[in-house]
Amino acid sequence: MLVIRQINSKKDFKKFVKFPTELYKDNLNYIPPMEMDEFKMTTKKNAHYNECEQAYFLAEEDGKVVGRIACVILYPFNKKNNSKYARFTRFDVIENEEIAHKILKTAEDWAKEKGMEYIHGPLGYDDLEREGLMTFGYENKGSFLSSYNFPYYQNYIENYGYTPDAKWVEWRFKLPVKMNDRVARIADVVEKRYGFHEKKFKNINEIIKKHGDDFFDLIDESFEDLYGTIPFTPELRKQVIDTFKLILDPKYICLVFNKDEKLIGFGLSWPSLADAMQKTKGRALPFGFIKWLKAIKNPNAVELGIQAVKKEYRKYGVTGFIINKLLNRLNAIPSLTYADTGLQLETNEGAIKSLEMFERELIRKKTCYIKKL
Repeated sequence: MLVIRQINSKKDFKKFVKFPTELYKDNLNYIPPMEMDEFKMTTKKNAHYNECEQAYFLAEEDGKVVGRIACVILYPFNKKNNSKYARFTRFDVIENEEIAHKILKTAEDWAKEKGMEYIHGPLGYDDLEREGLMTFGYENKGSFLSSYNFPYYQNYIENYGYTPDAKWVEWRFKLPVKMNDRVARIADVVEKRYGFHEKKFKNINEIIKKHGDDFFDLIDESFEDLYGTIPFTPELRKQVIDTFKLILDPKYICLVFNKDEKLIGFGLSWPSLADAMQKTKGRALPFGFIKWLKAIKNPNAVELGIQAVKKEYRKYGVTGFIINKLLNRLNAIPSLTYADTGLQLETNEGAIKSLEMFERELIRKKTCYIKKL
């Protein structure tokens, strides 16, 4: 007998977090998230705890977990967009369409009870979480921050009345990248003509101390019009720093300043923890943390995670300047074999066009779906 219930206890939430690890145990391309981050979601350690309503549901059949879903009402998003949206996240299910539809209906019913008019997803709490349903690229290994799902998810969601609302693409660069002359010329012109320049830093703490607020202010400005985004509150800024501080290194970061020494753009990348996450199933203990550190010090891949440029400087080649600087540095690291980008909206023509100068391969497509309640 199938039972779908809202959960609140630590015991049930442990089942919720661990279900995907069991579901994808034989899949070589699924990358589990850090369990310790997942366990924080329902606690005050979640930066969004005081600005959202959330509900977590487990689907069990004869006592065995067969699916899960979380539903979140993110009030800053609704205020920003004058909307009544709920978002679903952490949707996973065995290969059974009837169960999948019952799980989705449970999330929808909860959202309607809260007065919401639409539900969309998969979307996390913020733009730095895993988001989007994979619709292409199942044969490619995921990245540290990239979501993964079985192909049947798409049919189950679309057959239940959901339609695409946003689409993303992800790219892979094989390293070393063969740099073309045009890229180098653009970078040279940007430096000489406009006085844009990169600064070097000793460590990540120096960057955070001197430019941490500038960094997040620039993200807010650059991401303001992108799908699903919300401003970075002080709590969220701290959470992001705490999460990424371990894996960030200045050699994977490019900060660009104008002639007045104001931050106008940046490219942020980090060593991929994909293989280490697979080996440890996302667990820090007892030996996971050690394997993560080894992967950080001697990575075989890197993730080009976040890139932002102030709006008034986007037409001056700053994006190409950043990518050129980063890829030249990455090419010099012998252990690296490839670099994956983060999600890029298909409608973000400027970001996608900036990559046309480089040899790259389309490795994943993601979709966020929406349904009127």
